[in-house]
Amino acid sequence: MGEDEERAETARWLASPAAATDLAAARAALDEAGGDPLRAGGRLRRSRPDLPAPRAAAVLEQADLGRLARERYGIERPLLLTRGGLEQGTRDEVSSRRARRLAASGARRVLDLTAGLGFDAGAFAAAGLEVTAVERDPATAAFLAANHPDVEVVVADARAVLPALLERLDKGDVVFVDPARRDPAGPRDHRTGRARPERDPERWSPPWSAVHAIPHPRVLAKVAPGFEPPEAWQAEWVSVDRTLVECSVASWPLSPHHRAAVMLDGGSTTVVAVEDGPVPDAPAIGAWVAEPDPAVVRAGATASLARQEGMLPLGPGSTWLTGDRTSTSPALRCFLVDVELSGTTRQQRRVLADRGVTRATVKSRDIDVDPTAVLRTLGLREGPEHVLVLTRHAGRTVSLLTQPAAARDR
Repeated sequence: MGEDEERAETARWLASPAAATDLAAARAALDEAGGDPLRAGGRLRRSRPDLPAPRAAAVLEQADLGRLARERYGIERPLLLTRGGLEQGTRDEVSSRRARRLAASGARRVLDLTAGLGFDAGAFAAAGLEVTAVERDPATAAFLAANHPDVEVVVADARAVLPALLERLDKGDVVFVDPARRDPAGPRDHRTGRARPERDPERWSPPWSAVHAIPHPRVLAKVAPGFEPPEAWQAEWVSVDRTLVECSVASWPLSPHHRAAVMLDGGSTTVVAVEDGPVPDAPAIGAWVAEPDPAVVRAGATASLARQEGMLPLGPGSTWLTGDRTSTSPALRCFLVDVELSGTTRQQRRVLADRGVTRATVKSRDIDVDPTAVLRTLGLREGPEHVLVLTRHAGRTVSLLTQPAAARDR
């Protein structure tokens, strides 16, 4: 039996009722071992001595991936997972919002061509849509079917079955694609341990050119936040709790806005649409500076947000806004300006000492500096009490000592 056949057979066993007791034992062993997989393995062998080693390893991996899903992605429900599929998976609040929008658009069916473990397919089904999910890997398809029994699963290469599956769709139905942008066997980020994303859209699986060429009037794709969609496609850049997570592109008018930033935070949704019209740069730095959500910056909606909030951009080399009053918009974080630090390092240190500042956080998205080195130079430690904003205004670098609005309000 080849490696792929062994993976598929193990996956089918994990998805069967026969594995339920062993999965529960592995989760209990990992909890009792405080998350240590080696200690958990010993506990599992003692509690399930007749469990073959390959199956013991498989249920322990599922227990460990389930713990990772809870801690990193907030997924509480028990699912069968793969590490690559979890890294590629969509967050619940994002997939649920997408599914509700498709249901509201009049679609009745969704053809998910790159279903993986079914994070999006399950959300589509929960929104009342009929879902056909295509997954080429038999092992992943077994997990998909177990995770979402209300989804029709087709085990095949999407390109081979696409013509036949398109014939089952009406014009108002939707083809959904989430191209794989991470190779589980490729290099990993040394800080997060996650597989590094592929930045070239033609090296995605399927490549963007194949997605663009799908012969259906309604195609929706989840792509990398750094992707620049074709002008004819609508696009939304989505953040969750101020972390930019994806760009969603549609080949038809799904939204009233052609380009927009969408911010999901604690159950609330804020949308800032990209609107035409210039906004002048601020002639002077106001009493407050404000940091737009990264989705706003990536969508090119900073000027639109400035108009809405009565603020002005600090300048063409800055992602910050400024004004003489604060804002309560979830799309902004506001900071009260204490003083602009200028002069020599010694003079800046003296200003900080006179104000009793010993701890600060550096925000330097607009300036290529090492925040740790900045703090060390100024004799400060890392801390939330003050924020040192390094940006550009009127063609020069500025260093602003500020207080976060939340801290100021206490």
